[in-house]
Amino acid sequence: MVWRPEVSPATLILTPAPSGFATVTPIEPAMLGNILARHDDADGGWLTIGDAVGDLFLRLLDPSALQRPAVLLPLDAAGELRLDVALRFFRHLRGSRVALLPRALQLTPLQRARQIQLLIAFDIQEIGGGPREVAIAAGRSWQAILPSIEWKNTAARRFADRLIQDAENRVNGGYLDFFCGCRPLCKSFLTHID
Repeated sequence: MVWRPEVSPATLILTPAPSGFATVTPIEPAMLGNILARHDDADGGWLTIGDAVGDLFLRLLDPSALQRPAVLLPLDAAGELRLDVALRFFRHLRGSRVALLPRALQLTPLQRARQIQLLIAFDIQEIGGGPREVAIAAGRSWQAILPSIEWKNTAARRFADRLIQDAENRVNGGYLDFFCGCRPLCKSFLTHID
């Protein structure tokens, strides 16, 4: 899956180079390596390239973008992230070691664990479960089995309620935060999408 470049700085934009650049080398399929997905359309297309340290996502603005490639780097709030992604792609084409995604685009182990909890909470709620079931799934089962009056004032219930609320927010568009690298960027991207 490839995300729109205006939403995700991890998606690199390729366009045909201006005519004055006579020595631009075409990108051959062998240079790209492991193409996981490709979609061509009238506007150009999309490519997902597999790499051991993280997939590369390309948006081709024109069908001839691979014949005379140039990277388009919008000077927006995510400009530095886009530059890092462009450098990763350049190294990939040269056969050099590709660096990991920029830190701002990576999930920490704690963030990853939280997102797993959110998905579990959302799934439980979708099949009709409530905060008690979410608390049990989150490892707070000793409080979840308390009688109603005691359960009402537990930290486990408040934690489960927050998980459910955050899970709903994540599913209803909050997932776009992952592609932006930070919340302030996402707010500006989301205003352009809506």
